[in-house]
Amino acid sequence: MPRLARKYLTTPFLHVMVQGVNKEYIFNKESDMELYLKIIQEYYPNYDADILAYCLMCNHAHFAIYTEDVKELSKLMHKINLKFAQIYNKENNRCGVLFRNRYKIQPIYSLKHLANCINYIHENPVKAKMVSKCEDYKYSSYKDYKLKKGMARNKILEQLFGKNCNYLKLFEKSGGKMFIDIDKPCLAEINEHIINGISEFKDENKKMLQDLFIERDTLKLLIKYLKEECEIPYVFIRAFFEMSRGIMDDLKI
Repeated sequence: MPRLARKYLTTPFLHVMVQGVNKEYIFNKESDMELYLKIIQEYYPNYDADILAYCLMCNHAHFAIYTEDVKELSKLMHKINLKFAQIYNKENNRCGVLFRNRYKIQPIYSLKHLANCINYIHENPVKAKMVSKCEDYKYSSYKDYKLKKGMARNKILEQLFGKNCNYLKLFEKSGGKMFIDIDKPCLAEINEHIINGISEFKDENKKMLQDLFIERDTLKLLIKYLKEECEIPYVFIRAFFEMSRGIMDDLKI
């Protein structure tokens, strides 16, 4: 899905996914996963971001995170991934980038969405047919919730759902209807991103809203801005403005 600009995030609850460059494997063996988790445990207490759930897969990792300052999340993910990449490259006689430059984020706007997101994260190994049950997978926070330790004792979750909440039942009952796969586009979020991009472009260029549609050259610049600065594919821009493909092609710079 198009990547939401960090400054447009309006919720402290986030679904985050990091992925290997070119979707390459970043965790080739169990010791790689153990190292990544060790680095997380070492560094994340130093940042104002709470990890509510996680799951490490072969070429990516999922997290549910609470933070009131998205800059803290950026610093945390940069530190973790940089440290892991340095050790991984040295051990594997490798050089260069290991992770895709920019991790993906999906805002979480409700408690049901949060519960569903955590359930989705825990279900990843089952859907990939790596295990038959979530509890059989070693490298996710499911085991913490099962044993009521670690992630399951997070103060944020206790405030939201109560100290005596059966989290696993709560997550499993979330049903999956509220959660949208991070790799699939959500039109509501995309359109909100486009609206924010239009507003930002208008302010930066000191234009009135009607100017964007009366002045053809201004409209061309707007479309270029949405594509390059907001990283929105043309297909979604065209759908938002209800343009034909031919008109969109004429407006591309």
